[in-house]
Amino acid sequence: MNLRIEKGKNNDFWADQLPEGISLVRGADKMIMIAAAVSFVVALIYVIYQGVLGSSSMYDTVPWLALPFFVCGVLFFLRTRYWVLLIIAAAAGILFAVSYFGFQDIPTVLIFLMLSLIIGATGVVAVVDAVQRWAFYKVLHRIEYLNVKSKLTAKDKTVAFMFNVPENLDTRNITMDYELNRTKIPWKEVMNSISMGMVVGLFIWIYISMNPSFMDLSSETTVPLLMFTIILYIPVMVLPWSIFRSLNVRVETNYRVFKIYNGIRATLQRMAVPIIAALVLVLVAINTTNIYTVAYYMALSAVMIVIIMTLVSIFYYWLFEAVTINDIISKWKMFRPVPVFAGLNDNGNRPQKEELPGTPKRDKNDFGKLVLPEEK
Repeated sequence: MNLRIEKGKNNDFWADQLPEGISLVRGADKMIMIAAAVSFVVALIYVIYQGVLGSSSMYDTVPWLALPFFVCGVLFFLRTRYWVLLIIAAAAGILFAVSYFGFQDIPTVLIFLMLSLIIGATGVVAVVDAVQRWAFYKVLHRIEYLNVKSKLTAKDKTVAFMFNVPENLDTRNITMDYELNRTKIPWKEVMNSISMGMVVGLFIWIYISMNPSFMDLSSETTVPLLMFTIILYIPVMVLPWSIFRSLNVRVETNYRVFKIYNGIRATLQRMAVPIIAALVLVLVAINTTNIYTVAYYMALSAVMIVIIMTLVSIFYYWLFEAVTINDIISKWKMFRPVPVFAGLNDNGNRPQKEELPGTPKRDKNDFGKLVLPEEK
């Protein structure tokens, strides 16, 4: 561990640099992130090109933004050799191509939905796991010295805002639970993820309602494609933080415990109230579409969010979480065998040396036994 002295709010303190060996990112994760980034850029260029120079509408081109998840899903199937799902996905892709080029009268929405649920959802989980592995220890290291630095960087302020870290909290004593053995899908955590997805969906709807490009909701064929494409991005914004809840990552003090996951959840909940009010005002003020049509598509998007968040969560807890958690715990025990910061006792005094981690213990009987002479 490479320690260095940094300026603190009150005194200087010893801080450690994030060791390179603590990284959780594997070669497969790097491949997923690179494939997702490249395919997203390609899809985005195509959408912009068609929107500016082409004759296609926004509703027809935006579904191409789901390309990163399809690419990552195929890569995952090839790496893990889930041939049955890959064959089903290939058949769905053939049907989509046949329908797209007009050879058969097959609903495009139905084929796109099949591809999204089979390949896209798996690709979403692969991206979520890669982001989770990349961000976990970076976030913890950023939080650890957040409130003892004399000056916060832009990244520090972003993390403090996202995780709702109180300014008066000494964040140096971070810990987690080491024993996690799931025997079934944690439905309570799935419901928490769905509720967070709904909050993120509010941001999406406020943007759609204010953007003139998306004002026309009269197309019953292309609007669901647009909505489902956008909804595929919601788990990427919500699920990576579930690992903090699963491991119960927290900052312990002598007075109360601050849970990292509760911080980011509180941030979303705090922002949801004004967003709901703004959404209602926007829909009433500037949306020219029938209010019942708007309500229908909002309800449809809510159902889609529940479906995709449930499916992605099941895939995540079934295929990815156990491996990621084992890697996190093994790295933590290697680089943090004992707490770095020893706090004060409840009475305000500093702990005795015997209470500090790693202090040798000695049997007092080794000192012998004192025998006082008796008076005669």
